[in-house]
Amino acid sequence: MNHLDDDAELYALGLTDRDRNAEIEAHITDCADCRARVIAAEAAAAALAATLPPVPTAARRQTWWPALATAAAVVFAATAAVQGSASYTARAELERTDVALTAIASSHFGHTTLTSEPGVVAKALYARDGAWCYVVVTGAPRGAHVVLRRGAATRDAGTLDAGGAATLFVRAPGHPDEISIIADNHVVAHGAPVY
Repeated sequence: MNHLDDDAELYALGLTDRDRNAEIEAHITDCADCRARVIAAEAAAAALAATLPPVPTAARRQTWWPALATAAAVVFAATAAVQGSASYTARAELERTDVALTAIASSHFGHTTLTSEPGVVAKALYARDGAWCYVVVTGAPRGAHVVLRRGAATRDAGTLDAGGAATLFVRAPGHPDEISIIADNHVVAHGAPVY
């Protein structure tokens, strides 16, 4: 068997079939390079998964007292508008996440941890062919932007949400020399992709 190529990332994401899994597992027991590549892909996938919201578990069936059922109906009616808005927001977030995961699954990618100030944790996953870049950050200051630099040229790729986990998917970033997170004209995180 030759080296795994893109199958290392597909395997790490659970996108290979059972027969191919057996071949890959047999190969990585003997090939240190491919084993390291699968481990790196699994680490990148785990870091990405850690930024996603938890999937709600199915509610257990319970017996409700009539008064409790009435209270639940009142709460449901009072929050229907809020839930509609939250549902739209969640659907938009899932669509953005689906685009990013589809891009990751269908291409060979690398990742780098960005050197960050205290309280900021940042990683960049990127297609080795320059088709996309996915930046994952926690603790981003308010108004923080992702900036891509190649030579003397810079590109503001967009704004991150402040506070908790934030992601930014960038289409066609090319091959930037550096990926930075900048807030108030101050670099809070930066790193250099390796293609």
